Amino acid sequence: MIAVFVAGLGIAPPSASPLLLLKERDGERVLPIGIGPLEAHAIAMPLQGERPPRPMTHDVFTEVIAGLGGHLRRVEITELTDNTFHACLVVDQAGNEHSFDIRPSDAVALAVRTETPIYVGQAVLDQAGIIPTELTEATGEPESAEPQVEIDESKLSPFKEFIDTLDIDDLGPGTGKDPG
Repeated sequence: MIAVFVAGLGIAPPSASPLLLLKERDGERVLPIGIGPLEAHAIAMPLQGERPPRPMTHDVFTEVIAGLGGHLRRVEITELTDNTFHACLVVDQAGNEHSFDIRPSDAVALAVRTETPIYVGQAVLDQAGIIPTELTEATGEPESAEPQVEIDESKLSPFKEFIDTLDIDDLGPGTGKDPG
């Protein structure tokens, strides 16, 4: 598993769908994940230090885990199948680890609330991770020296175009910064 952090949130053209960007802690690849607008809002709020007047579902879920004596240990994005990302929560309760299937957007929303580490499986990052073009051109290095899993590039091109236009340092407060 590869450690990542939330590099930002944006809009993916041409669909105008929200896009979650996870960046390797020790690398240049960015993993774009299409998410819903409500999930984007749930991730953005804690990153910007905002607290709603009433708790959102992710806030309640965090309280339930803690109230039952659990602790969110890590979030893992484990698989990419048929253009769908899969994730799991790893929760420790009384020294026992429990794994729960969850949508990646919900997992990240919980992770940013609890400052929990986020990991992506090597195969997932190899399959869908992107090195922004400007970084590739600046270093003169190919996108990857490792063999890639064959994927349908046409489905990723809107994400690549969007990522190539981003300046990760300018994505706004609470984003684009490696927390650790």
